[in-house]
Amino acid sequence: MAHRVKYRWISQDGYIHLGFRDGRIVAEHRHVWECAHGPIPGGYQIHHRDGDRTNNKIRNLEALLPQDHKREHCGHWTDQDGRWWKRCTTCRRPAPEDDFPTKRYRDGVRLTRGNCKTCERDRQRAKNGYQGCFEKNLGLHFGPRSAGRIP
Repeated sequence: MAHRVKYRWISQDGYIHLGFRDGRIVAEHRHVWECAHGPIPGGYQIHHRDGDRTNNKIRNLEALLPQDHKREHCGHWTDQDGRWWKRCTTCRRPAPEDDFPTKRYRDGVRLTRGNCKTCERDRQRAKNGYQGCFEKNLGLHFGPRSAGRIP
């Protein structure tokens, strides 16, 4: 039995929604995906490849895991080997995600931060008042929190 669409509208968040005669309301991109591929796999989200929420052609839709969906919207990309890459927010150098420090959130997901490890190290040093003091003869670091100071 074909489901008959009673009305169609664009919501405030920019997605097209369908109202069916049986009372259901479904996002059009999800409905298009399910008509072409069957039920959406558990835990997956439907992504618009071109970023246009109203372009619900099947070739523009793909099912992604939530973490990969977020990566796509944050400007990350994959190379031919399937590794994720991103740009450092400070030096703008592209690098694999492995070159970025990570932070664990409450739900257990580890996400990379915006700065590469080199820029993050420099940022932390500047934040903690590191002036670059170094005693060459002793090979000891004399930072702002150390007991020894260079006269």
